[in-house]
Amino acid sequence: MRQVREFPEAYGPRRLEGQRSDGRRIIAWERTYRFLTPLFGGGVEPKRADPVSVVRATEVRGQLRFWWRAVRGWQAGGCLERLWALEAALFGSAGEGGASPLQVEVEVLEAGQEKDVFVDVPGKNFPRARPEVAHPYLAFPLQRTRQDPHNYPVRVGVRFRLHLAFPKEVAVPQDEGQKPLLLDAEGELEAALWAWETFGGLGARTRRGFGAFLPEGEREPEEQEIRERLSRYVQGTVWPEGVPHLTPKSLLGVFPLSWREVAEAYRSFRQMRREGRERKHPGRSFWPEPDEVRRLTRRHAPRHAPQHPVRKFPRGQLGLPIIFHFKDEGDPSDSTLKPAEGDRLASPLLTRPLGERATLVAVLEGPRVPPGGVVLEAAGKTHRVRVDLTPEEAKGIKPLSGETDPIRAFLKYLREQGGER
Repeated sequence: MRQVREFPEAYGPRRLEGQRSDGRRIIAWERTYRFLTPLFGGGVEPKRADPVSVVRATEVRGQLRFWWRAVRGWQAGGCLERLWALEAALFGSAGEGGASPLQVEVEVLEAGQEKDVFVDVPGKNFPRARPEVAHPYLAFPLQRTRQDPHNYPVRVGVRFRLHLAFPKEVAVPQDEGQKPLLLDAEGELEAALWAWETFGGLGARTRRGFGAFLPEGEREPEEQEIRERLSRYVQGTVWPEGVPHLTPKSLLGVFPLSWREVAEAYRSFRQMRREGRERKHPGRSFWPEPDEVRRLTRRHAPRHAPQHPVRKFPRGQLGLPIIFHFKDEGDPSDSTLKPAEGDRLASPLLTRPLGERATLVAVLEGPRVPPGGVVLEAAGKTHRVRVDLTPEEAKGIKPLSGETDPIRAFLKYLREQGGER
């Protein structure tokens, strides 16, 4: 069997090679995983993992497709149609002749068990969080609301085995009169599998570390290894417009902190505010968004007249939508910051645990502002707003420390909190 150097022995899938009746060489990989963090949703019912098909082959295929684009989409040279052709050759496409040559099978070894992140307490208006299960700031969509009275569980203790089978090479159609291009499917899928195992996960909120897994019996990858692989797999600089992707500079660091410690740092960064007079009454936010909502709605509590000099919404660069909830009488009702077109813009920030005390922080390159811009829906009106900052504006926002990019500012904050190796 040919030795493939892209994966060290301790980090490579088990191969079971064969040959089809038409003579084409078939590669088969077998890989067993255990989850490092709880599985958030991922089933047919929203916010719940399916107790029977905890891990579904269709979801795995979708993840491999996404991460292939992220590390190998540069081969399309910026042409979206070319990207579709390359992707279809590996993963299939809708329509006649679009079947994928990649076979994906999932064997659930342990379905795990459900655990509640939030539990109701008699006589209390809000459920009690259980941070030992998952950080409540990351798991907030699971708690009951006025619109949905249920607290949803996560699933822990899941193990599964993945089987992949595919031909060594696949044909990519070319222009009329040209021979099809033979694409090294083995090399392409190795890159996609590695990127998914390192940066991705299963279920919902994987960009915040839920559904992270590790191949059984293997050590966590070192930061230098990850950087070397990014340089190896990502050799181009141009992607089709709007395609999220990784570059050798996308890895911001691997920090000697647990998943929960990074989550707490992220919560503290996003909610940084002045010290309040009482523990249950924190001071006003250092961020400009609350005061700008007050200005746009022309509503504020008696002691909360807008003061912040910056009139923008920089946290919108960290993902949309954002719901602004005010508690004091006189302040605005709930308002939503969202894309002008569509419902959401996924966060470009990745915080993904690799082990008990090793958490990867990376950024998916791509547009920070959705097509059509950003709007605030408040008090029955829609206001067009901005999320980008000038250097002068960034100096006026304490959490940013002069950085116009909130992700770079968070990285600086994380290092200041002791997140250096």
